[in-house]
Amino acid sequence: MVHPDNIFKPNVSQVVSPLVSPIVIKVVDIHEHFENGEEFGLREDMLHWIRTEAMKLGFCIVIGGSDNNTARRNVFVTLTCERSGKYICRIQKLKHDDTGSRKCECPFRLRGYLLENNKWRFNVICCLHNHDLIPKLVGHPIACRLLPDEKTCVSDMTLSLVPPKNILATLKRKRPGNTSNIKQVYNRRYQS
Repeated sequence: MVHPDNIFKPNVSQVVSPLVSPIVIKVVDIHEHFENGEEFGLREDMLHWIRTEAMKLGFCIVIGGSDNNTARRNVFVTLTCERSGKYICRIQKLKHDDTGSRKCECPFRLRGYLLENNKWRFNVICCLHNHDLIPKLVGHPIACRLLPDEKTCVSDMTLSLVPPKNILATLKRKRPGNTSNIKQVYNRRYQS
């Protein structure tokens, strides 16, 4: 039996007042930017248009899932924000425990599907973000990728013994919206 003196009795100062304001959750609605009734000839054209619009708004899009016409389902692709999902911690102890994750369970979702006339169209499933949109996507792995023609340019200039800083300057001059950095140039040089 528990003695009455051992039972926890909260002080008046420990009781939370019901007048305390609730936690404010940030919600960013971007539905009007993705209202598009256009049909795309190729899947890549649709993905390019969606990713371009997303980068203008300040976030990146990744493919969350896709299916290429199995017997049970039609062809589709699900696109999500790069910050969707939840960070899964590894079992082993990492050296840097104080580093964070970009994942914040963002609910943003688009679904692209193939029509009967072999054209692609997409629908907005959820148009909300629970994080701030960034005006400049410098340093984001998806936004910093080199385009296929830029990869060939880096390979060709590497064979011509052009220094990496000059290669990067040339890429930036060709496409002013390029956010890639010197690391992508060095990685591409190593791959070729």
